[in-house]
Amino acid sequence: MRVTLIYPSVGRKAGHTYVRAWQMEPLSMALLASLTPSDFDVQFYDDRMEEIPYDEPTDLVAISVETFTALRAYRIAERFRKRGIPVVLGGYHVTLCPEEAREMADVIVIGDADTVWAQLLDDFVRNELKPEYRGLKRKSLTNLQPRREIFEGKNYQNIRLVEFARGCNFKCDFCSITAFHHASQTHRPAHEVATEMESIGGRRFFIVDDNFVSQPEQARRLCAELTSLNVSWVGQASIHIAQDTELLKSMAASGCRGVLIGMESLSESNLRQMGKEWNTATGSFAENLKRFRDAGLAVYGTFVFGYDDDDEDTIKRSVEFAVEQKLFLAAFNHLIPFPGTPLHRRLAAEDRLLKDRWWLDSNSRVGDVVFQPKRMSANRLGESCLEARKDFFRAGSIWRRMMDARANLRTPIMSTIYLGLNLQGKFDLGLRQGLQFGRGPEDGLGPIDSEMGLRFQRVANETLSI
Repeated sequence: MRVTLIYPSVGRKAGHTYVRAWQMEPLSMALLASLTPSDFDVQFYDDRMEEIPYDEPTDLVAISVETFTALRAYRIAERFRKRGIPVVLGGYHVTLCPEEAREMADVIVIGDADTVWAQLLDDFVRNELKPEYRGLKRKSLTNLQPRREIFEGKNYQNIRLVEFARGCNFKCDFCSITAFHHASQTHRPAHEVATEMESIGGRRFFIVDDNFVSQPEQARRLCAELTSLNVSWVGQASIHIAQDTELLKSMAASGCRGVLIGMESLSESNLRQMGKEWNTATGSFAENLKRFRDAGLAVYGTFVFGYDDDDEDTIKRSVEFAVEQKLFLAAFNHLIPFPGTPLHRRLAAEDRLLKDRWWLDSNSRVGDVVFQPKRMSANRLGESCLEARKDFFRAGSIWRRMMDARANLRTPIMSTIYLGLNLQGKFDLGLRQGLQFGRGPEDGLGPIDSEMGLRFQRVANETLSI
């Protein structure tokens, strides 16, 4: 029997067959492949970089769904279901919008699919598929062995992805990760992660945890295991850990070269509103960023705009701050009200959502602001974020930020990586901007049918109110 795993794209951009930017291995697909019995033939297709062979023989299709990819995922599912092939939908969006997803699939999985995948396949073989499966809660993520050969020949970014933990203990109001995991975090045994990294054979890794330091003692255990491996890795962390200088040293000694930190806002009022006031509870951003640099760790800082204290000036000041602090990289994004989050509920209650199910609107594009900010127009917020990115990646900014001997210029290799990633960031500035939701190669390069998204919205509207 054959099972087809599909990782959908957000959509397509007029005039572009594919938009290739920062695409990494979708680890969840390799994990499901590893849990599939050997008597199944597993095929994997990444819609971001290759066409899906809808006419290829298969017995079951499983699609991973995120909010940005929901419309495209539903279109793909529809094509297979018309052929009579059962479709399974899982992922963050399905868990947060189960009633919507249920109308678009034969089976939905709520929660972590890897805990019920074997049972689902067994039910399928016995022709006893249930309409819904719920992932099981675990105290530890043991025996995860992703089947990475499914990625061969697909030309992903030259960095290997490894998972240590799922979830985060914090409760930021905009975060779908918190909504999915209920502000909790579960870890793999540290020695299993180290063994996996050693067996992969590569030397560059991205530990994909949403917050590597959410539980500091767990982070220490993994750092101790990695110290002897001679690997380089990056991850995501929260800035409050800057006070723990011993942990920062352990991270650097284990091969950590840099971390992505969600700084979000320079406004204390905004931080309180998003539930992230702890960002500056242990010191100012400048003080804590210095501690990361002193440990030899480069920082990729992310900022989000659209909270009630934001205007054009706060965005400009954030760019100036990022350049002054010599951030290795930075992202300047507008706020996105993901379904199932406190933010989405608040904006809906305040009647500030410009589109209800914006993810199902085929006229939606990457870069659209789908809510009404308080201190500027939605269009101006989107334009200001794009301008901020352009300012940050100007040649003068790249040169000025590079002059940091503690992190960005710490070694010749780091200097080369810094220049490469910043030049790529400059080149990719507008690459994803305007990318249209739900679009696929089958739509050609012209305008997409606007009725396509409305059809799914009508189905969703008939079944639920989010």
